[in-house]
Amino acid sequence: MKNYESIEDQFEEAWNSPYSVISNKEIERSWKKFPVYLRLKEKRGYVKAGLAAVAVMILLFTSYFFLEIYNPIITVVNFSQVEKEVRLSDGSLVLLKKDSEIRYNENFRNSRGVELKGEAFFKVEKDSMRVFKVVTGSTTTKVLGTSFSVIEREEGEIVEIFLYTGRVMVSVKGKAESWGLIPGESFVYSEGKAYVEKFDTNLSFESGNQFIDINNLEIEELFKFLEKRFDYEFDKNHYTKNKRVTLRVNKKDSLEQILKLLSIINNTTYEINQEKREIQVFSK
Repeated sequence: MKNYESIEDQFEEAWNSPYSVISNKEIERSWKKFPVYLRLKEKRGYVKAGLAAVAVMILLFTSYFFLEIYNPIITVVNFSQVEKEVRLSDGSLVLLKKDSEIRYNENFRNSRGVELKGEAFFKVEKDSMRVFKVVTGSTTTKVLGTSFSVIEREEGEIVEIFLYTGRVMVSVKGKAESWGLIPGESFVYSEGKAYVEKFDTNLSFESGNQFIDINNLEIEELFKFLEKRFDYEFDKNHYTKNKRVTLRVNKKDSLEQILKLLSIINNTTYEINQEKREIQVFSK
């Protein structure tokens, strides 16, 4: 049997241990069976063992109900087409993208842990005493106070993390190595491989920008930004090779508005295939 230095240590381990949900029917059935069990034990001279069993059952059920009532899980799902703002109890901000979900304890200020399915931007309030964690199917991102985006696809098989300010530490389930990021670096996990890339922090609305000024940028780099923003794939061909653009993109601009502007600037035509979510580029 494990020795504990104090009852607080024992309670902390019990609190953090995983537990399964027990139905009310199962609890009621157990209590009905218990008197029979106690009589059998009493006949065999095991009254003391029976009383110990009562104490264990009371402790288990009390702990279960305490966990359920006082530390419930909150789930937020964004079914809309626009990002959903979620303000956590520690002051941190989450911008939850469409078709995405987060789960966290109602007593969030103590745990500072969020489970993510999909995509979200996080602006984390600094707390030097409590680490903020974002957990996906395969990665865990730890920060104290910073702003970053996490994109999770295919149940964690593909994860991308983009850091805008501060620092983060990323670990992958099943791997001993961890990766530290600085602003302008992104972490990519795909097909069992992990690596770090550079990206332009200015080419993003996530840091709170309402518009982006693009100056003499290669158009194919702009396409990468638009692909991520609108979930379309651009056909990159000789009409786009080595072309550069200068323009302002507003946060509220639609894909059609941006393509219309690009068509005027570069004397090209853009055709949108809604079914395949592809954009083809032609010369006028």
